[in-house]
Amino acid sequence: MKVIAAMNGLVSSDITALYALRYAALFDYTLCLLHVLNPSDHREEVELSMAEAEEASTHYGVKTERVFLTGEPVEAIRKYLAAARTDTLFCSTRTKKKNRFFHNSLSEKLSRLSLPANLAVVRVAHVNAVFVTENILLPIREDRLSAQKFAFSSSLAKAFGAATEIYSIHPTNRRRLAAMDTHTTRMLFQKINTRLSHYANTMKLLDIPLTIKHALTSGEVDQILHHLARHDFQLMIIGGRRLSQFPEFFRENPMERLFWHTPVNTIAFYARDKN
Repeated sequence: MKVIAAMNGLVSSDITALYALRYAALFDYTLCLLHVLNPSDHREEVELSMAEAEEASTHYGVKTERVFLTGEPVEAIRKYLAAARTDTLFCSTRTKKKNRFFHNSLSEKLSRLSLPANLAVVRVAHVNAVFVTENILLPIREDRLSAQKFAFSSSLAKAFGAATEIYSIHPTNRRRLAAMDTHTTRMLFQKINTRLSHYANTMKLLDIPLTIKHALTSGEVDQILHHLARHDFQLMIIGGRRLSQFPEFFRENPMERLFWHTPVNTIAFYARDKN
């Protein structure tokens, strides 16, 4: 089984490869360092990045291989995934440019597809955070935590020896928020904790410190960004939503806004196509 790190010679892809490395080391998977040849990237820089990832891999006893593909990047990667047994493809994303309606990066194109492997899109906010990942934030809406997202996040927590916080967001409008009393709020939170208890028990078996916190809010993204600013997290994992083939022109969707404005390294996780 393989874990793939898409590399392009940039620092963001170098950091992404380190996340892929730690994930691969946990399961004793092969780390595939992949690059699709194109005129905008310099092969010598890509190979230098691959050499650094290979050196880091020796410290974890991870087997590596280099793969260079040709052709249109998305189609080349799709064909490679169809032929290789791959657990997860890690791909970095570049800094968003202002006043652009279309952001057709490789990661965004891949996120619109159903792939035969998990996709982990990494947004690097702090380069050094990958070396000191001690606390991971896992925001969810109420009790909506898929088994695939939980498996991925708990695997990274185990790989880094990091504590995890599940941050359960309860969307509500301001009128309902003002009308809720303490007893009703407490009962709501206890109900969610009960529904999440099997995940908490699994984390205990894995010896991963876990806390569950709640927030009632009328602004989900602002609440999460505020929470990140007040606490010491080095990584956040969010559930990715398949993007439309036709990006919206004037309105940024909530997950995209959270992804681009996060003050910590963030991974958007897209589960593999079940078919």
